[in-house]
Amino acid sequence: MPINPLQGTRLPLLLIVIFCSSCYSYRITTHAQGGTELQQVKAASLFWGLAQTPKLILTPNCDSLGLNGMAEVHLRRNFGGFLLAAVTLGIYCPILVEWKCSKPCQAVQHL
Repeated sequence: MPINPLQGTRLPLLLIVIFCSSCYSYRITTHAQGGTELQQVKAASLFWGLAQTPKLILTPNCDSLGLNGMAEVHLRRNFGGFLLAAVTLGIYCPILVEWKCSKPCQAVQHL
C-alpha cells in the first residue's frame, strides 16, 4: 500500500488557508473634517465588471445637508466576498462601500 505524503496535512493546510486569508480595504481621505456618521451600502460588480449594482450610489445624508464633498470613503471586501467571486468565476463580486460626508463650509461675512 503506497504512503500518501499529504496524509494528515490536509486539515492543517485548510485551516492555514482559512485563517491566513483576510479581507482588504481601501481608504480614501481628504483634508476635510468628517461631518456625518459613517454610512454604508453593499454593492457588487456583475459579469466581470460589465455591470454594477447599484448602478449609482447616492448619498442622501450629504445631499440633505447641501454638502458637495466627502471626508472619507472606504471600500471593503472580505473573505466571503472573495469566496463568492471565486465560486461564481467572477460573475458576482460583492464589496462594501462606506463614506463620511465633510463638514459644511463656514459662512463668510462681508465687511
